[in-house]
Amino acid sequence: FIGQNQGQTVTNNAPLRSGKGSLYEGGVRVPLMVRWPGVKAGVCQEPVISCDLYKTMAAAGAGKAGNPPDGLNLDPLLKDPSARLDRDALFFHYPHYYDTTTPVSAVRARRWKLLEYFEDGHTELYDLEQDPSETRNLAQANPAKAAELLKMLRDWRSQVGAQLPTRA
Repeated sequence: FIGQNQGQTVTNNAPLRSGKGSLYEGGVRVPLMVRWPGVKAGVCQEPVISCDLYKTMAAAGAGKAGNPPDGLNLDPLLKDPSARLDRDALFFHYPHYYDTTTPVSAVRARRWKLLEYFEDGHTELYDLEQDPSETRNLAQANPAKAAELLKMLRDWRSQVGAQLPTRA
């Protein structure tokens, strides 16, 4: 049970849905705090992903760590918390079973998030600005947006060679 361990409450991600190991916001939305020389404190709402940290540190070290293929340099956000990154979407892929989920992939494109579940092929679409708790699946009410994001997600999986679950 999410948030429980041996009958004890260990976490509460409210108002976000679900928790660790899930592609709902309670599992993937985590605050990032950065302390960086010459950067004033500020709050930035731009979504980032862990591979952005490597790219940022490599850039700060004048590229000594090479040029990693994934991620974006977060320097623009450190200079201006209202800045936006030049990225259309973040992608997530969990092709396995876990206490909180069955095999699933997701794409977050600014305010929109689509999840595609592999067991039965159903999709879920959420407007994170209006519904950060992911309580209203809009896939049937907005089939054009769902189809657009599903194509984006499938194209990304193909591009990166993501492994899909298979029956044993």
